[in-house]
Amino acid sequence: MNWIYYVLIIFFVLLFLLVITKITVTISYQHNGDDDLLKVKVKAWKFLTYTFSAPLIKVDKNTASIIVQEDQTVGGVESEKKVKITVDEMIEAFRKIKDHLRHIVGFHRIVRSFLKHISVQKFEWRSNLGVSDASYTGFVTGVAWTIKGSIVGLIGNYMKLHQKPIIMINPHFQTFVSQTDLQCIISFRVGYAMKAGLLIVKHWKRRPSPLRTTQENV
Repeated sequence: MNWIYYVLIIFFVLLFLLVITKITVTISYQHNGDDDLLKVKVKAWKFLTYTFSAPLIKVDKNTASIIVQEDQTVGGVESEKKVKITVDEMIEAFRKIKDHLRHIVGFHRIVRSFLKHISVQKFEWRSNLGVSDASYTGFVTGVAWTIKGSIVGLIGNYMKLHQKPIIMINPHFQTFVSQTDLQCIISFRVGYAMKAGLLIVKHWKRRPSPLRTTQENV
């Protein structure tokens, strides 16, 4: 029976290490005219790294869909593929997510509790905007400031900021310019994510029986 004892010790040690593991997520998004580049890097224990990048985002005018080229790197192994996403698919996905979240009791409370444990190490958002008309440029710039201010406000209210966010918008009144550069680094402990996930599953199972039967059949 000693081997069971040792197995349990190893299991709880590994579980403890998993719970205290700190995940660092680096998000980078750059837009310049028709060129877009999204990069997401997830790191744990300084040597476990997952990298995702979408260096090519364009619109297929024939099918009204978005074509995304995905590059992924896991443990030094790279893979590449192109994905076509239609507007109908995106709308349907958002509808399903909305329907599912609506029936999770206390979902917003669970999310707020998890967000409190997310640390924002860096948030920088710089943009250059211009639509070749001074009045329209002023209007677009004002809307952009409102959007950025609202997002930074939400981050400050729900997460822990370790650095003052940097947001900048440079208006160009005489030419058309569409450029943005977003850099964000966040970190959290796996234990808090596991707790939030378990609470969501627990509350999901408490949804009304007729609804549960219908969705499981789907």
